[in-house]
Amino acid sequence: MRAFPWVAALLLTACQTAGVQTDFDPAANFTAYRTYSWLPSDAPRGMNPLMFRRVKESIDRSLVARGFTQAEPGDFAITFTIDERDRIRADDYGYGWGGYGWGGWGGWGGWGCCGGYGGWGYPAVDIYTVTQRSIVIDVYDAKTRAPAWHGVVKRESYSDRVNYERLGKAVDAVIAQFPPQPGTRTSSSY
Repeated sequence: MRAFPWVAALLLTACQTAGVQTDFDPAANFTAYRTYSWLPSDAPRGMNPLMFRRVKESIDRSLVARGFTQAEPGDFAITFTIDERDRIRADDYGYGWGGYGWGGWGGWGGWGCCGGYGGWGYPAVDIYTVTQRSIVIDVYDAKTRAPAWHGVVKRESYSDRVNYERLGKAVDAVIAQFPPQPGTRTSSSY
């Protein structure tokens, strides 16, 4: 039982970073990157421009915290896109054993009189909508204009409201993977 807190802590840590995927060009010289500039982009039609601005500010804040400076032109150019999709989920709990109950309806339901052993329960299916939000960040080498790094963070939400604090933490999680450390491999699972 002593190992349980450690196992629980490891599982919680793994769940927090599960939504981040990265890919990069191993030939890119990330050690030369000190400054960055933004590729021109506006909020896509139909998107909340305030949310677009907040994501851009979060990326700026994360890059500055990692020692990068915004300059024109920069050593690398950066851009991002945001995706939001509603997905329908269904959890099927299948048939289950009712366990020892109070009899009722010939022992098939669990409650009632006269004692009994319960029986098989009815199938339980939960159907609900989940919103999957993704932030995709792309870095391009300013000299070669070639893609150098790609990062994606995905989160699921059961609410239509955007939690901007969690959004900032999601941006931090993906930017924490930039630049890739020497000797690392891409963590893309595409």
